[in-house]
Amino acid sequence: MNQFAYDAIEETWALTVKARAMCPYTSESAIGMKGYISPGWYRSHGAIYFVNLAQPLTAIDVRELNLIGSFINRSFVISMAAILETNGVVPYRQDPDRTKPGGDHVQLTKWLRNRFAHGEWIYDATNSKHVETRELIEELFPSGAAGGPGFITTIDSILEPLKDGTLDYIRATT
Repeated sequence: MNQFAYDAIEETWALTVKARAMCPYTSESAIGMKGYISPGWYRSHGAIYFVNLAQPLTAIDVRELNLIGSFINRSFVISMAAILETNGVVPYRQDPDRTKPGGDHVQLTKWLRNRFAHGEWIYDATNSKHVETRELIEELFPSGAAGGPGFITTIDSILEPLKDGTLDYIRATT
C-alpha cells in the first residue's frame, strides 16, 4: 500500500474537517449571532470549536462563511487528486482502474477536480462532461445527490464517502 498517499489524504481530511468546523454551512438564522459552536457532525469527528465573533454576523458574513466552506470543500478535492497523482497512485492524465474497489471514487475525484474545482465551479447541463460527472455522483451517493442539483460537495454525504472510497482504492491497488 502507498502509505504516504494514504496518510496524506487522511491528514488533508482531518484539516478539512477542522477548517469546516470553524466555517460551517450557515443559514440566515445566524444573522445577529455573536458566536457559534461547531455543528454536531464536526463535533462527532473531533472538531469541537466555539467561534467568538468581534461583531454580530450580518447577511454578508453568512454568505461569505458559506463561500469559504465551498472553497474549503473544493480545495479538499484538488488536494486529494494531487496526492493521488504525485504519489503515482493514478498518474496525471490517466484514469484509475474502475474495476478495483474505490475506482469510481477516484474517477469522480479527478473529474470533480478537473471539471468543477479547477473549472467553472458552476454546473452546465449542456456540457456532456458535467452531466457525466453528475451521473457518477448520483450513482455513488444517491442520498447526497438528492441534496441539490449540479456539483455537490457536502462534507458529510459526498466528501467523506468519496475520501473513504479513495482510501479503499489506495489499499487495493498499491
